Amino acid sequence: MGSTSLHSYFDCGGYKSVHWKCGKRYCGECIEDAIQAGSSPLSTSKCTKNFGSYAQIDRGPEHLVQVNYLNEIVRGVPNATFILTFRNMTNWYKSMSNFNNLRQRFEEANITGLPRGVGRNVSEFSHFYCEYVKRVREEVAKYPGRHELIEIDIEDPTVGWQMEEAFGTSHTCWGKKNTAKHNDTVISEEELHRRD
Repeated sequence: MGSTSLHSYFDCGGYKSVHWKCGKRYCGECIEDAIQAGSSPLSTSKCTKNFGSYAQIDRGPEHLVQVNYLNEIVRGVPNATFILTFRNMTNWYKSMSNFNNLRQRFEEANITGLPRGVGRNVSEFSHFYCEYVKRVREEVAKYPGRHELIEIDIEDPTVGWQMEEAFGTSHTCWGKKNTAKHNDTVISEEELHRRD
């Protein structure tokens, strides 16, 4: 949610930013390999070094390393700033439902906090994301003074100014990226709230 906009913002601000691909590999694979090897998430692989911003580290619902390895990432990356993005959940759910098979992939994946078969409607998906937000806040709070947590609503018209205040990069670098016509496709209320 908003990862392309974040990547563009940091890139515009002169950060060495990556967006799901770290060199020739997926960032999430590099991070997962390091964690499984017992190392710090960003320490063991050439493809995870020297970046100032990781705007997206997963490679889809099947590999949500930021969810499945949240504790290891927060514990293993000192002095990091974590960004939680928000938007209207119905709008996000509609966007996922209209983008290829993304919503279905979330439903079929087995994600920490979103077991296989859950996520069939906006309510179930909202519950998953709200619980994830709580986990992030709790995990970051375990390390006072070590991390910063920034929370932004990507649909808020002042988000560029909020980012400028937090990171010092001009608000003019912020803009909605990766908005597509598929986001305008109408989804029925029945589909949004289905129970099957």
